Amino acid sequence: MIEKDDILEETEPDNLENGNQAEVDSGLDGPDGPEENVEEIYEQAEQLEREKAQLAQQLLRLKADFENFRRRTKNQMESIQLDANEKLLKDLLPVLDNFERALQAQKDQDEDPFYQGVQMVYQGLMNTLSNHGLTPISAVGQLFDPNLHEAVAMEGEGDNPLYVLAQVQTGYLLHDKVLRHTKVLVGQNEEEE
Repeated sequence: MIEKDDILEETEPDNLENGNQAEVDSGLDGPDGPEENVEEIYEQAEQLEREKAQLAQQLLRLKADFENFRRRTKNQMESIQLDANEKLLKDLLPVLDNFERALQAQKDQDEDPFYQGVQMVYQGLMNTLSNHGLTPISAVGQLFDPNLHEAVAMEGEGDNPLYVLAQVQTGYLLHDKVLRHTKVLVGQNEEEE
């Protein structure tokens, strides 16, 4: 029969009998000694530093991407707003033309209260529209500019520089962009002839 003491003797490690107790008890030393353990700690520290730097770079990239997204979204919203304003103002241009025609037809009746009321409404509308970036294109007496003016008729020869002699329909700029060209009568300046 096997006794309990025989089993205990078989399970005890040999290194305890050989005097290696200090090596077993010291769990801080690596299997190859304290120098190996310090090197492992330095390697782990370096690995953590690399991971920290990588995470910092990722954070900077995400921050830059977010700033770009915010700027792009803001520009898109402004663009949408300008497009909507442009469409609305294009629809209002015939109303402005009718106001101008009404005021031109009754120009000699400055004393008439109805004429003065129409003129006040027109001025109020133009002031409001100018606050939103709409400006009329001045034409009469200016050098003809095909970027701003549309010639509907021409007087005289076209050899010399052409000037705007009369304005047929007012053109408008919306934030320095041509909303509608001014329709004009062009010709040579009489002073040059």
